[in-house]
Amino acid sequence: MLRSDFARKLLNNSLAHGLNFGSRWLLNLVVARQLLANDFGVFSYVYMLANLFFPTIAFGVSFYLIHYSAKQQQISLLFNSLVLSFIVFLVLCLGVVGIDYWINDTVPYYLYLLSLLIGLVWAVSQAIFCYLKGRQQFFVEVKSQFVGALSLLVVVALLFAGVMTQLDAMLEAVLMASMVPVLMGLNVLWPEIKTGIGAYLRNFSSYFGWQDIRHRLHFALHDVFAIIMTNIPFIFLALFSTLLALGQFRKLFILFMPITLLPVIFSQVFLSRLSRLTELADKLKFFRKVFVFTLPVLSLPYLLMWPLGDWLYHISFNEALDPAHLLMLHLVLATLWITLLKTYFEVLLTSLGANHYKAMLVTLAVVLTALGYCWFNYSLTVEITAWLFLTGNLLITSMLVVTCLWQIKRQKTALPPQL
Repeated sequence: MLRSDFARKLLNNSLAHGLNFGSRWLLNLVVARQLLANDFGVFSYVYMLANLFFPTIAFGVSFYLIHYSAKQQQISLLFNSLVLSFIVFLVLCLGVVGIDYWINDTVPYYLYLLSLLIGLVWAVSQAIFCYLKGRQQFFVEVKSQFVGALSLLVVVALLFAGVMTQLDAMLEAVLMASMVPVLMGLNVLWPEIKTGIGAYLRNFSSYFGWQDIRHRLHFALHDVFAIIMTNIPFIFLALFSTLLALGQFRKLFILFMPITLLPVIFSQVFLSRLSRLTELADKLKFFRKVFVFTLPVLSLPYLLMWPLGDWLYHISFNEALDPAHLLMLHLVLATLWITLLKTYFEVLLTSLGANHYKAMLVTLAVVLTALGYCWFNYSLTVEITAWLFLTGNLLITSMLVVTCLWQIKRQKTALPPQL
């Protein structure tokens, strides 16, 4: 049986992410019902960009801060993360200006700016709460996300009532609601921030430098390419197909969004616990215990969704699912279960101090999958996209399992012989 401390922290993390993802799921569901198909395609495109900007701006903060603040509880870790995020945000702003000018896009620049600002706020929020999670303070996020979810539910209610109909107004409301957890998290950390900010600014060059960026780079590469791996169907549908097809494929993700938070919830608590264990044998023993106990339990929602997907689609979007697209729905669900399995081995590899291998493998998988999408280019359909999405996630999961086994064997060989 897992210890009550681990279970309690898992529950707190589940509540926090459940509130966050649940409110976002309702937002996407209401927008999908309220907007016309093409308008929802535009919303999906801008929201996808926010999801891509978010991990880029965060620059690998999730696993990095949880892993290192569990070992050394220094506020400078959080300060460095926030400085990096603002630097990346400014670079992305300049890049988007150049790209928008070059391609003369029909999407207004203001929508790009809103997606960047939403990504920045999400990144700052993640940095604050990952720092607290590394210090085993999980309940702070629950309270903050509860109030944040209530704020987003107000936005959902306004959308449902037809008070807000313009896309820019919707995104502005999402931005304002996303700032609530950030302000609450900063309030909790304020005494520590006030105490440490002076020394940090006076000795900035000793706290922050190129070595910090280099140290974070493989964490950032993993997070960026992992989110690209998740959003790669939307990226290439936007490039090679139509916004209508993009919106159609995104509806499947909205349908299954509640269960996609399971790997996120689980991985952060699991990593926090594994990172505190110093002996390889203890890590592997705990990993095996958690794997055997939790994988069947966390797989149950995916099994329940399999026969109910068609009915849930009709109820959620008030439209019947084309029978030709039923296989596509099952392919997406199978892919999401594979991402759950993948999470276990991502956490194990990070706890073994081999996160750079994880970053390399995810990058390789994204490149190979992107080549597959490019092969079909303008012949890309929603069905082909679903098959490529499944194949790419099977590839990265297989590579992670093999790498974990190799890393364990390597570390066991390096251990001194027992007397």
